[in-house]
Amino acid sequence: MYSYKRPRHKPLFDRMTKLWFIFSSLMFLAVLGYGIYLYHKSSRFEEQMQKALHQKQTLQKEVDQLRTTSNQLHYSLRVTKEIERSNRLLNNSIQNLFHLIPDQIILTKVEMQQDSLRLEGLSLTKDAYRLLLEPALKSIFDKSEVKFHFEPTIGRYKFVSHNQSIPLVKRESSQASSEVAQ
Repeated sequence: MYSYKRPRHKPLFDRMTKLWFIFSSLMFLAVLGYGIYLYHKSSRFEEQMQKALHQKQTLQKEVDQLRTTSNQLHYSLRVTKEIERSNRLLNNSIQNLFHLIPDQIILTKVEMQQDSLRLEGLSLTKDAYRLLLEPALKSIFDKSEVKFHFEPTIGRYKFVSHNQSIPLVKRESSQASSEVAQ
């Protein structure tokens, strides 16, 4: 058999199949490339998140340290102000004490504590102490005791005075218990 037509070359895949195959391959490569791109992008994002989290923790520690330091400084400031106030009060108390002492009485020792005062000194007579200094001390302190003994070598009475005030907390509780008893 012989044909007058020349044989045509018939490809294994026709033109449309090749186009679909090329298009599908390009789409597969595009999707694969986009997937790789997203994978790298997400891994970099996770690294950045880890860095940010680490930085946040570091900053949080620094903030906590600064808060602790700030609290310590505020506490130190309060203590300093309290000491300054206490020193001013003590200074005023000592000045007031020395203004109370009459000229006839000589102090040799003064011990002052938060709620007590101990005076040692010399007086010309017992009455000079009792009339000039004792009333002032009794008006300030709740309990005032004095002991005298005569020093013949100097011709004066040596005295030791113990003065004590009941702390405010004890006063309030004793007043409350006396009110309950009534």
